[in-house]
Amino acid sequence: MNTQRIAAVLFTPILLVAGCGVNKSIHIADGETVSGGKATVNGSVRIGSDCTVDGSCRTVNGRVTVGSNSEVGSLQTVNGAVKIANDVTVNGDVGTVNGSITLAENTSVDGEVETVNGSVDCASGGTISSDVTTVNGSIELMRTAVGGDLSTVNGSVILRDNSRVTGNVVIKGKNRRGARKKDVEILISDGSVVEGNVIVADEDRKVKVILSGGGKVMGRVKNAEVVERDS
Repeated sequence: MNTQRIAAVLFTPILLVAGCGVNKSIHIADGETVSGGKATVNGSVRIGSDCTVDGSCRTVNGRVTVGSNSEVGSLQTVNGAVKIANDVTVNGDVGTVNGSITLAENTSVDGEVETVNGSVDCASGGTISSDVTTVNGSIELMRTAVGGDLSTVNGSVILRDNSRVTGNVVIKGKNRRGARKKDVEILISDGSVVEGNVIVADEDRKVKVILSGGGKVMGRVKNAEVVERDS
């Protein structure tokens, strides 16, 4: 999903969904099975534990939460956080424009995880098949496997506890004349591995790659300082 288009991608399908609610929340009770997508504007989406939702869940101006042991389609919001409990399977993308994304233990996402203004936090045992992206926010993985790239513009990247990134770690964005982006640290620790490269788009930007406790970058490091620590 292209970051510049995420808001339009989220808004339009919500307004087109038949039965889309306005000024009300959606609640799917524990153990419920739902066929088809759910959408609302100015309301939250709450999916209980042990649920099956065969379709996407979307909202504008509301948070999205999913209880443990559920299987759902893509989850998307504008102006709200996404919080997913443990042992959840998401068959699609997870995205928000203004909000954080939190994935609890053993969460599986068959798609991308993307936010524009917010952090991404993934607990132990998670898998994400594609890219993890934020613009203004950090990315932190604990024993999580990512099948694509990690990318941010303004935010730290932390890989702990044998996390693995199949693609690259990319710090995007270039400074405009007279402007200075903040310094960035990339911590790869506790046996975590980046199989691809670490790429910093702006050669004048200060980025530090810290390798600790057996953390490795298998590819090359471009436009960043590498610091190795024992622990």
